Amino acid sequence: MHCLLCGDLSEEWQPAPPQASTFEALTGKDGKGLGLEAPLMWRHYWADGSKILRTELRTEAPGNGERAILRIDRQLVSGGNLSTKTQLVQGDALMELAELTWRRLPVEEAGEGPAPVAFLRGHGLPLASTEDRMKALDKVEELLADSDMISKAQEMDRVVPQNWTGSGQMIRGGIAFYKGLLPEWTKPEPVPDLNPPIVQAGVEARYEIHNEPKGVCINIAPWNAPATLSFGPTVSMLAAGNHVVIKPPDMVPNVSAAIRRLCQKYLHGYVWVEEGGKEVVERLIDEGADHLEFTGGGEIAKVVAARCAQTLTPLTLELGGKSPAFVDDGLDLDALRSVAKEIMETKVFKTGQFCCAHDYALVHKSVFNEFCSIFEEVVKDLGSRRQVRLIGRKQYESVKFLLKDADVQCIPTMDGEFQLNDEDMSVPMTGLLSPSFDRAVLKREIFGPIIPILAVSSVDEAIGIINRVGPKPLIAYCYTKGEAAEKSFVSGVPAGNIAVNGGPQRMIGNYAVSFGGTGPSGTGAGFWGKDALREFSNRKCVMSAKDGFARSFFSGLP
Repeated sequence: MHCLLCGDLSEEWQPAPPQASTFEALTGKDGKGLGLEAPLMWRHYWADGSKILRTELRTEAPGNGERAILRIDRQLVSGGNLSTKTQLVQGDALMELAELTWRRLPVEEAGEGPAPVAFLRGHGLPLASTEDRMKALDKVEELLADSDMISKAQEMDRVVPQNWTGSGQMIRGGIAFYKGLLPEWTKPEPVPDLNPPIVQAGVEARYEIHNEPKGVCINIAPWNAPATLSFGPTVSMLAAGNHVVIKPPDMVPNVSAAIRRLCQKYLHGYVWVEEGGKEVVERLIDEGADHLEFTGGGEIAKVVAARCAQTLTPLTLELGGKSPAFVDDGLDLDALRSVAKEIMETKVFKTGQFCCAHDYALVHKSVFNEFCSIFEEVVKDLGSRRQVRLIGRKQYESVKFLLKDADVQCIPTMDGEFQLNDEDMSVPMTGLLSPSFDRAVLKREIFGPIIPILAVSSVDEAIGIINRVGPKPLIAYCYTKGEAAEKSFVSGVPAGNIAVNGGPQRMIGNYAVSFGGTGPSGTGAGFWGKDALREFSNRKCVMSAKDGFARSFFSGLP
């Protein structure tokens, strides 16, 4: 037996999605007359000096408003066995219901732990029809309206931006988009019969594409946007008719707990949240889900993909890479300032820990000095906001190494209050002037508030550098007024996405457009757009003979 507590250790009461079923499972009674048919509250906490792990389920009895509490105490006894005692407390009355001792099994006899994929396959709420999916999306909207705890949790875990309101609104817009698509999406899509007449042999056939849910999808979310990338792909998966297992990042425990609490409250039966680290990911993959989406870095993606191959689990990889920015000649000072400020949006207000952040800038030599001067001015105008706090020690040490290894002039200079701060794990927003290509800062994704700035003589030179330094990035930025330069850039830079004279928010904020990488920056598209519905659906072809039998002629045509 596994004892799985899907809740927090806290004396604070929480709403419980299951109602009388818990009581029935423990006692064999339906709870009627005790008030247990009403919505339950629950809490887990340590009792008796941390010797007893206590779970309590509470409800208000109808009529007199008297509370009924089902109490389950667990305590380790001799031999590592587990003693459980179940009591019902109503007013001053206490009823002993059951007392059991569970024998501890040797490790080789114990199971593998919870099986969320199997649970959702067997006990998930219906999602087959349009109405079922609309209901699930409505529940996500209820969750989003009650998500203040995410902003508080992101502040505690140093996630930037701390306020999650804007991201929640974006996801709410995505829900509205999918609701508009669903009635048509769930209908069979007719396609023509292109068999030649001699093969048809006088028998017409009807062909249709049925968008069938894949089943249970796993969504492994990253630490840099833990809530947004837990719920964003989940909305696409639910809209496609799938149940979802979310594996939030263990690096942000408060956000992870908030995601779990919200899903328990609003999405029970649709979504299971499984917290933990590497061993949890391995166990989830080994269950053999129907699709898996991983958002994160390329090295971990290789491990995830290799493990998925063992169970032939289809997967979507949302990665990143070195997203370049090309700044062409002919841009006036206002345009150069707009580019510099756009870089600030991803490097300061998103800390650079953002898969779409500008990783390095290739500036035409004719405007190089002007751009560097404006860049320095814009950074100085940030004031105290120039000093950017990173999420953790590992991320800070990585950016610190890249800065020191580059060994070039910084703009603005790093001095006074704007220096590397080991205690606060913060780094000042800084441009690195013309580092050599053998430096680490031009070999690996930066993921921080620094940006190399290099001079180029043409768009063709920029294209050559991009395809050599970081081929097939998630997104490539082109800032130009020249139509020819734009065409050369778009056709010459293989990338998941390209933004011309704009930034990533306009790219990912359009629900009609899917967003994904190619090659090193990812595979598939699990974020927005009709493509995301395709990603999480089985496009099943159904052929049906209209009149007669549509026979095969492998032995020879008639």
